Amino acid sequence: MTESRWRAPASDPVVGSGAFMHAAASHLLQLYLQRTGWTADPPGPAGALWRHGGDAAIAIPHDLTPTATEWRGVVERLARFERRAPRDVETSVEFHLTDVTRLRAANDIVIRGSIPLEAGVSLVSSAWSMLRASATTAVRPRGHIAGGFSRQADALVEQARLGHTQEGSYVIPVLMPLTPPAAEGAERPAVPGLELERLAHEPPERRVMRTFAQALAAVDRVIVAPERTPSAGDLQAAVVAGASREMVMALHRVLSDDAVSEFAAAFSWAGGVMAPAGVPSSVRLPAAAASRLQQAAQQLKASSYTPDEIVTGPIVEVRHEPENPFGEISVQTVRRGRQTEVRVRLRAEQLLETFDWARDGRSVVCEGRVRRMPGRPLMIDEPRRVQPLDETYLPTPPAAAGS
Repeated sequence: MTESRWRAPASDPVVGSGAFMHAAASHLLQLYLQRTGWTADPPGPAGALWRHGGDAAIAIPHDLTPTATEWRGVVERLARFERRAPRDVETSVEFHLTDVTRLRAANDIVIRGSIPLEAGVSLVSSAWSMLRASATTAVRPRGHIAGGFSRQADALVEQARLGHTQEGSYVIPVLMPLTPPAAEGAERPAVPGLELERLAHEPPERRVMRTFAQALAAVDRVIVAPERTPSAGDLQAAVVAGASREMVMALHRVLSDDAVSEFAAAFSWAGGVMAPAGVPSSVRLPAAAASRLQQAAQQLKASSYTPDEIVTGPIVEVRHEPENPFGEISVQTVRRGRQTEVRVRLRAEQLLETFDWARDGRSVVCEGRVRRMPGRPLMIDEPRRVQPLDETYLPTPPAAAGS
């Protein structure tokens, strides 16, 4: 069979997604305009005039809806300014605060883009199981959830929507609306000479979808791709990335169907929130991997690995005082079911590299004892490791012969 090279285009619309039915289109349009460099004049009784430097101006009526005649005119003027197709601009606005993961089950004989009903039901059911498992491991990594799903995580999964399949292949879009990023708080009193960089926080829904993508990538790199049985250390790295026995078993169910030759997932990140770095744009798993997934699931159940001194998430602050040999980063994470920040003490020479990770939107993993003091931030004083999360699940190559 010829190898599939499927990749969802960035502008590929979700047919009949209905995302505008669940978010105010006018508000999304304003957020999109702000992000792309437009500014609004003081509003009048009918609307506001938005300007892009001295190059262009567009009048935006109040409470604009996608069904209004004015909506088409606004989209077409934006499309001319951006030199893009109107449908592409409309899709960018519609999914400005929605992550989309496209799941695909392919078989050798595709008839008008269909697959057997049983395989389709398995894909939808397994998609829900994988997303639910990822949401729980986004709160607290663990190799075997064993029914202990997080209620907080389940509430986030309930926000996910199912789009229509796309013509030409059996693709199911999973839509996750994001909480709009909060505005940064007021500036704190300056410390003379203090170097302080604050970055935007990651919405909780994005953490779920990022964990979903990283867990699939870890399963591919640790379990499927290597020509050997993964070691306990390899599986632990996959668990830190968000993989779990429950996710692996859900993948196994899809790939065990005789009608399915491969499972693929492609990720499109909402334009209104910085896309995570270090996450693949797509993951593809062949049906031949089913037996390896089953074996890995048994290993995960037996190990029940739960990292208690692991903190994962994006860096939201880098701080350093002049002449101080140490500085700190703040990692946005979840502890005891709550969003929080954990500060990590690092040598000054390490800070430049971590700032590059923060600027690029690359999540990190920090390992060490988390210290709690009344009225003080959570702190890791002596981290055993700090590295990009995507580097942790690269499997260790086997030792060379004679070494």
